[in-house]
Amino acid sequence: MEALPTEPKTWTALPDALRESWLRSAGGVRDPLRALPPIEFDDAALREYRRSHPLRLVRPVLQRLLIEPATEAGLIVAIGDAEGRLLWVEGARETLRQAERSAFQPGANWSETAIGTSAPGLALATGRGAQVHREQHFSYTAHRFSCSAVPVRDPSTGRLLGVVDLTGDAQAVAVHSLPLLLAAVSAAETELKLHPGFSIQATPPALTTLGAGAAVLAGSGAQQQLSLRHAEILFLLGWQAERGADRGLSAEELSELLYGEAHHEVAVRAELVRLRRLLTRHHSLGIDLLSRPYRLSAPVRLDAREAYEALTTGDRGRALDLYRGQLLPGSEAPGVLRVQRELSALLREAVLSDGSAEDLWRYLQLPDAADDQEAIRTALRVLPSESPRRAALVARSTL
Repeated sequence: MEALPTEPKTWTALPDALRESWLRSAGGVRDPLRALPPIEFDDAALREYRRSHPLRLVRPVLQRLLIEPATEAGLIVAIGDAEGRLLWVEGARETLRQAERSAFQPGANWSETAIGTSAPGLALATGRGAQVHREQHFSYTAHRFSCSAVPVRDPSTGRLLGVVDLTGDAQAVAVHSLPLLLAAVSAAETELKLHPGFSIQATPPALTTLGAGAAVLAGSGAQQQLSLRHAEILFLLGWQAERGADRGLSAEELSELLYGEAHHEVAVRAELVRLRRLLTRHHSLGIDLLSRPYRLSAPVRLDAREAYEALTTGDRGRALDLYRGQLLPGSEAPGVLRVQRELSALLREAVLSDGSAEDLWRYLQLPDAADDQEAIRTALRVLPSESPRRAALVARSTL
C-alpha cells in the first residue's frame, strides 16, 4: 500500500519516523498536492544573512569532502540554517536546474512547517540524520528527488546551527550516503571549534520560573516571555535532564506530567509543535526542541534547580536570592506541582530550622509565606527587641 498525504488511513505504510513527520506536516501544509516552499530571502537579504551565519566558516571543508564528490555523482548539496532555510545549494548543474522547479533553492524554507516531510526538515525536527525517498515526501513538489540530511551543531554547546543535505536520484539515499554526510558534518563541526572566527556561546540559555510574572527564556542577549504551558514543558524537560534523564520524554510521559494521565498526547504534540516554532523563530535564544523522544538540544539553566542545589548545600542566602516566589504559580501540571511543593518545603525547613533573623525576615516577604504563623513566631523570637521589623510581624501574627 502506498502512503498518500491526502489519505491518512494509508500512513501506516510509512516507517514510524516518517509517519510522525507526516502527522506534524499535516498541521502546517494544508494542500500537499500544490504546496511550494516559501522563499524567505531576496538576493540582498540572503547575501547579508550568509555573511553572518557561522556555517559560512565550514563551506571550504564541505566543498572538499561533500560538494565536489556529489557534483561528480550528479547530486547537489544544500546547507541550511536551523529554521530550515536553504543558504547555499551547489552541485551538478542539471540537478540544480531541476531542483529549482521545486523551489529547492537558496532562500527557500524546507522545514517541516513550511513544506512538510523532507530530509532537511526531518533532520532539524528530530536532531538526527534522516533519509527520505521520493514518494515519502509529504508534498508532491518534492517527489522528483530523494534526499539525506544531517544536522550541524555548535561543538561547544550542542545548539542546533543548521543542516547539510544531499539531494538527487537514488544515490542520494544509498547505503553509503548517510555515513558520508555524517563524516563531512563531523569534520565541519571540528573545524568550527578550531576556527578563530567562530564565537562560542559562553553560557547556556536560562529559564526563569520562580515568582510572579511570566516565565522568561533568555540567551545570547535575547529573551522571550513564555506562555504558562510552554514554560511548563521547558521546565519539565530541563528538570528531567538535570536529574540525569537526558534521554528525554515521550508524549505519553509529558501527558502524565502535564495533565496527570496519559490520554492527552494529541494536545501535548500540538503544544510541542507551537513551542518548536517559537524556539525556531527566536533562534538567538540558543535552544531547540528535539523529538523521538522530546528533549532540549542544549542544557538550560533553571533558577529552580539552582535554588534547590543551594538549599541542599546549606546556602540559604543564595537560595533566598533565587527564590522570588513559587515555581510557576498558577500551574496545575502534576509534574510542576511536585517540584513546587518540594522546593517550597525545603526552603521553609531550611529557614525555620537554622535561619538567621535576616533569613527569616527575607523568607516572610515571599508571597507564599505571607500567612506562615510558625515562621512569624520564630522570627519574633530571634529578632532583636529593638528591631523595627517586630511591629510589622506582630501586626501579621494571629496570636
